[in-house]
Amino acid sequence: MSTSTHPVAPEEVMALLDGELSAERAQSVSAHIDQCAECSTVAADLRGLSHQMTDWQVEEVSEKLTKRVKAAAMENPTKPMTLGGSVLKPRHASPVRVLFGVAASIAALLLLFAITVPNLMRSRMAANEASAVGSLRTLHTAAATYSSTYGHYPSSLRSFGPPSSGIATEDAADLIDPALAGGKKSGYQFTYQPLPFVRSTSRGGYTINADPIQPGNGGQRHFSTDETGAIRYNGGELLGGDPPEKQQEQRSRSTETEGTNRSLADVAPMIARRAEVKLMVGKLDEAREGMDHVIAQHKGYVAQLSATAEPGSAGMVVASLRVPAGQLDACLAELKKLGRVVQESQAGEEVTQQHVDLLARLKNSRNTEVRLHNVLQQPGSKIKDILEVEKESARVRGEIEQMEAEQQTLEHRVDFATIDLKLAEEYKAQLSSPAPSVATQLRNASVNGFRGAFESLLALVLFLAESGPAILLWLALLFIPVRLLWRRYQRSLAMG
Repeated sequence: MSTSTHPVAPEEVMALLDGELSAERAQSVSAHIDQCAECSTVAADLRGLSHQMTDWQVEEVSEKLTKRVKAAAMENPTKPMTLGGSVLKPRHASPVRVLFGVAASIAALLLLFAITVPNLMRSRMAANEASAVGSLRTLHTAAATYSSTYGHYPSSLRSFGPPSSGIATEDAADLIDPALAGGKKSGYQFTYQPLPFVRSTSRGGYTINADPIQPGNGGQRHFSTDETGAIRYNGGELLGGDPPEKQQEQRSRSTETEGTNRSLADVAPMIARRAEVKLMVGKLDEAREGMDHVIAQHKGYVAQLSATAEPGSAGMVVASLRVPAGQLDACLAELKKLGRVVQESQAGEEVTQQHVDLLARLKNSRNTEVRLHNVLQQPGSKIKDILEVEKESARVRGEIEQMEAEQQTLEHRVDFATIDLKLAEEYKAQLSSPAPSVATQLRNASVNGFRGAFESLLALVLFLAESGPAILLWLALLFIPVRLLWRRYQRSLAMG
């Protein structure tokens, strides 16, 4: 029985009989066994083998023989044992018997290898197929996250992977591991293909195929998925066999979300505006006061500010300002009056699609929360089911709160424009301060002299402490040779 014709493997039938499958999978396997005659035969054979192994018992040794063996072993361990009046003596095996035993052992090993290897291969292929399905689900989740962040699906599989610089970008979103981003994992080759845009409000689509690198060895089935999240195998059959009503519900949700996106996107574009201005001012303090006055007049606020004023350099104020989007142009016009414009730039980012998608996901999560709450209200539920529903409800509530925070941040970016303002003071060289007095110079020189003397003495002490033992050792070693040479020199002078 193979998994290509039967969706249930023999290992799953054995796991069903041992009670190791989950409730949902056990129900599916049991229903298939009731309908399939071949699987029913396999299940019956496994049950019969289990009953035979349970009924088999080892015969007990007689108590009389046990006592005789123990008494003989206690009396003399090296004495030959007797059984039924005959002495048990070791026999020397003949070469023919040795060769026969070796051949039998090799045959048994080959038989065990022939039985075990196919099972190991099937287990390996099943594990690779399960890993491929899990990788497809991971890629679908990563694609949804990428789409909600950048407003479209990625162009290649490597766009999901980790960045080289450590900062996630549009070309490397850091959503999956490097092995999966490379396209090969657990014996499967993953191919990502983006689809073109269908409408101006659509993000397009994608297809991901998972094909075994070595068919029949690393995997048997071919899997695929797309933006709907449905996983298919061998050309188009849905994995897991979802009922038609569930598929219809998913399609209706997708249609409802798409309709919501179109209706909300047609209302008005949402633009997050940003401007950058650098001014050269005569007096930095007066310009900063003027900046505060302009921001207060237009009902804005200072999000961040830093000021530097070091001696011998021009002062500078760097501020990040937030003003209502409708007051941006008027506020910029008044800020330019504070000094001379050196640099100016403006940009606008449309976040309409991000806001629409966020509202759609928020609506779906709220509907899910309501359905989970209704499940908790049903009487007669098991405690285990109630705990699982409460856990899922807490997770959905966390996602709702996170999406609500993202919605507020996105709307705040649209409602309040950002102005990056730099105020640089014109640098004016100044005369250097007069030199210090003679007494001060003498005092500084004396202090520097004593400091230098102390540092020199300290350096000498440190040198002696560090190199003194080595110097004494070499003096002790060279003392006797030098003394002998000196005496010979003195003797030569006396004789000459």
